[in-house]
Parts: sequence; structure tokens; C-alpha cells
Amino acid sequence: MPIKSNIDSSNELTEHVATGVVTDEEMFACQNKFYETGITRLELWNMSMADVSKTTVQGMKQFIRLSAKLGQSRKYGRTAAVAGNMLQFGLARMAEGIGEFEGLPYEFRVFSSKADAIEWLYENR
Repeated sequence: MPIKSNIDSSNELTEHVATGVVTDEEMFACQNKFYETGITRLELWNMSMADVSKTTVQGMKQFIRLSAKLGQSRKYGRTAAVAGNMLQFGLARMAEGIGEFEGLPYEFRVFSSKADAIEWLYENR
């Protein structure tokens, strides 16, 4: 699986690091594992080293809808996505818009650098 999750419980952060070709199914598997095995208030999707050419728009919509439902337990949480290229950034911004429409119960933002994402995740902590 090209998505590895690292949990830093002392900082309430789970980082999902995606490498190689990522499919919708792998995104769903990672999401399900996150909600089944213990969530953290903060979540970082580091997609900067991933190839998202096999990720579909329909899959992204479904992923966000499920996130809105499962995310009720993270009502005061934050999720950041790091995009490494224009395709990733476009998909992530689309997900951000869908999330607003679907009523994500936590904040979600897209960044082009991990440093900016981490700064936003921890601001006002």
C-alpha cells in the first residue's frame, strides 16, 4: 500500500504519507483504518510524493461524503492536505469545496508545502 500512516499521539496528529500511484480504494482503506483504529484531532495527508492519476473525481466525492459522516467524532479537528503538483492541488481544492458543501464537521485546508500545513494545524492550539 503506498499510503503509510504515522501517529504522533502526544501532538494529536496522524500523518498519512502517500507515495507511488494512489487509487481510490487505497484512499478509502486508509480512511477506514484511521476511523477504526483511533482518530487524532489533527490529520495531515501528505500527497506531495504521490501519483494521483488513478484517483477519480467520483472517488474523491465519495471520500469527502464519507469523511463528513465519519468525521462527526472530530468536530473540533483540523485536516490539512499537502499537494506537490498542479493535479494534486486541483483535486485537493475540489475536495475542499466538496467538503464545504457536504458540511465537514472539521476544518480542511490545502497547502503546497508541509511546513505551511503544519503551521496551520497547530495555530491557536
